[in-house]
Amino acid sequence: MHNSASVTSVTTKRGDATPFVRLITGLVFGNFGVYMATIVPTLILLTFKFIELTPQNVTANFSLCAGIGSFVSIVANYVGGYISDRTRWSFGRRRSWIFIGNLVGAISMVGIGLATSVWAVCLCWSLALTFYYFGIAAVGALVPDQVEESKRGTASGILGIFTPVAIMMGMMLMTAINNLPLAMKFNVLAAVSVVTAIIACCLIKESPQQYGDRRKEKSQSAFFPSPKKYPAFTWGFVTRFLIGVAYSTQTFTALFVIQKFNVPQEQVTGIVSLVTLIQTVFLALSGVLGGMLSDKLRKQKPFVAGAAIVVAIAIFILALAPSLIYVYIANAVLGLGYGAYIAVDIALITRILPDKKNAAKDFGIMNIAGNLPSSIVPTFSSTLVALGGFPLFFGILAVAGLLSAAAVAPIPEMSPEPTD
Repeated sequence: MHNSASVTSVTTKRGDATPFVRLITGLVFGNFGVYMATIVPTLILLTFKFIELTPQNVTANFSLCAGIGSFVSIVANYVGGYISDRTRWSFGRRRSWIFIGNLVGAISMVGIGLATSVWAVCLCWSLALTFYYFGIAAVGALVPDQVEESKRGTASGILGIFTPVAIMMGMMLMTAINNLPLAMKFNVLAAVSVVTAIIACCLIKESPQQYGDRRKEKSQSAFFPSPKKYPAFTWGFVTRFLIGVAYSTQTFTALFVIQKFNVPQEQVTGIVSLVTLIQTVFLALSGVLGGMLSDKLRKQKPFVAGAAIVVAIAIFILALAPSLIYVYIANAVLGLGYGAYIAVDIALITRILPDKKNAAKDFGIMNIAGNLPSSIVPTFSSTLVALGGFPLFFGILAVAGLLSAAAVAPIPEMSPEPTD
């Protein structure tokens, strides 16, 4: 098989790899600060910054900044992975970009706090996202680099739950430092990302001897691997994109409860925080258990397909919710479904990568599939809500979840016995 050959050329011996528990701890730290630094500003801090700079044009300027940021994130996922795959520094091709990405990203975050114009905020935010996503691409590539196939489900489940955990802890941190100036809040997030990156680099073992000399090898230059030659990769991309479309439901929670149930604005933050907490608890539970069960049964497709169906059911419940209690129930079900999905998502994607030597680049492409929905869904959300209300809008997102379950069917199942 093509993948098996490429693994041999990349990893010279398993003994060079970081011990599993230490590696996963390092990867958690490597992602944690980045997620906190990139998501919390999107939720609240950038809005506050534009209120400070241009109180009459907050919505327009935030939309401009968010739109630029979405485009930059898509490009940075690919470029960061491509560069990481080709780095030859003695510190390690992944550790180098985990550290550099977080350091430059943090400096850019400080710049946002100091910025006095809209263009300066947009520029600094774009730089921050670019380098933070360089770090994300490097962290993701360490899974195929160093995690045995028999443990990738467990790794996927553990890593997957820390995105919502990082968001929740980031919001708690912002509440704790609520009285600090806005610039200091950006500085705190920047500091957290640098500290977590340093911890990650200290925990992860990586040496240049781990990777073969590829100067004489033919590089895979195509942006997207050939769908004809690597159909499983293409279907994996489609699956991740569609589940991302479905899960974007949670982005509209605040707007939904305001318009559907006429909730006063001062109560929305508390409701959204409770929804996030409920979803995170159930996501963490199904994420860890699902990953371990996937490794034990050596099955991935049933978890992905089943999870996508559960996500769709949760969205249908939300679309027809007659009261807030059903919103909480729907988000508990959504957490269970999405947790089961992320439990095996990274493991499945790792298994179908066309070329392990280009793991970071191809992981970046898969991250594009996950990021695209956040750019695409808002563009048609207002039109669909105007046409048929939230039942129509959420109903279409639920159908995307069902299509995601169908898209996993052509992907081959993992082998009954470990291949590592």
